[in-house]
Amino acid sequence: MNLKPIAGIDVSKYFSEMVVISPTNEIIARLTIHHNNPSDFDRAIEILKKVEEDFAARPTIVMEATGHYHKILSRFFTSNGWDVAIINPIQSNSIKNAGVRKVKNDKIDALWIALTFRLTNSTTAQPSSEILECLKNLCRQYYNLSDELTSYKYRLTSVVDQIMLNFKEVFPDICSKTSLAILENYPTPNDILGADTEKLISIIQQTSKKSYQWAKEKYELLIAKAKEFKSFSISNLANVTMLKVYINMVLTLQQNIDKIFESINQLVQQSSQTQPSISENINLLQSIPGIGFLSAATILAEIGDFEKFSKPNKLVAFFGIDPSVNQSGQFVGTKNKMSKRGSKILRRILFTIALANIRTKRDSKPCNPVLFEYYQKKCQQKPKKVALGAVMRKIICIIFAVMRDKKPFELRTPEEHIRRCFNNTAVYCV
Repeated sequence: MNLKPIAGIDVSKYFSEMVVISPTNEIIARLTIHHNNPSDFDRAIEILKKVEEDFAARPTIVMEATGHYHKILSRFFTSNGWDVAIINPIQSNSIKNAGVRKVKNDKIDALWIALTFRLTNSTTAQPSSEILECLKNLCRQYYNLSDELTSYKYRLTSVVDQIMLNFKEVFPDICSKTSLAILENYPTPNDILGADTEKLISIIQQTSKKSYQWAKEKYELLIAKAKEFKSFSISNLANVTMLKVYINMVLTLQQNIDKIFESINQLVQQSSQTQPSISENINLLQSIPGIGFLSAATILAEIGDFEKFSKPNKLVAFFGIDPSVNQSGQFVGTKNKMSKRGSKILRRILFTIALANIRTKRDSKPCNPVLFEYYQKKCQQKPKKVALGAVMRKIICIIFAVMRDKKPFELRTPEEHIRRCFNNTAVYCV
């Protein structure tokens, strides 16, 4: 158990409450830290130094992970040489029910945070790389904007269905450049029928970058479909207005997503000069089937330092695909689901990687023969989703071994892997 003084901090947007407890869990200091008042930060440092002198031990500062609010305090204290531990709110919330009375305020919460760190014997957080922190923010924003883009694409499709349901028979991808250009200039069937023939064909040809003949055939099909749906079209002001709004949102989001992706590329290239290990690790991750540049950068940014994971099972738990446990007395639960306590983005990426490894190519050959066979065997005994979860766990073990050994992935059969293991070959395969 940690016998040093602990400073628990309950973080909010504009101010935070700090409570310092002694090795015997007695409250020895309290302070309200206003985030826009430098004197409060100086006062906090004075209190911590006084506690260090009194107990001949340097206090550990503990706070919850609260979105971005805790980052200002964490960076300030770590830059001044103090050990900072960031704990999961799930941990601190579980101990708050220890008291019978229902008391909830910031000062009490700060005390519970300190006691949680004491009782769970947690460790302090190592200062993360500035580049990795920046990379994590960019990757998370990329996926957030991608989700918003998907949402607006659905909204756009719903409006197009009302104005011209059979438009998708001409342009299956409503959000393609050609489709958006036509909808923006000619939103209704009447607009399409009244458009100048050569001008509309020119728009189709320029945006699609295909031949004049192809554009003319598309134009003729578009005219036919517009005549067909003209009498059913709900081309009121509301639908036309929202159609243009959604088109603008789709184009804007796509531009911003492209900017973020360019920034991710730029950041990785710049890191090759100051921290070459980042680009090297991304290249190693990309050697694994199904992992592209963006997925590799996101995995590296979310995990950070791979050395903190001594076993594959710890990395599995970090991804949040470890099985939950339900046991009491003689009862042992058998229908346990994934814990999903880890990174949501990592599980999202891992899911797409697993799907890429078990699919087949156009020539019906599997992309990853070993994992494909493993998945098929699992499907004979388990439901498909359970079998896919087993593949996801395999991929995490591959990621762990590749990063541990600093060697690119090599596709090997289980029999070949066993033979090489006897020859003391360290590279992991499926």
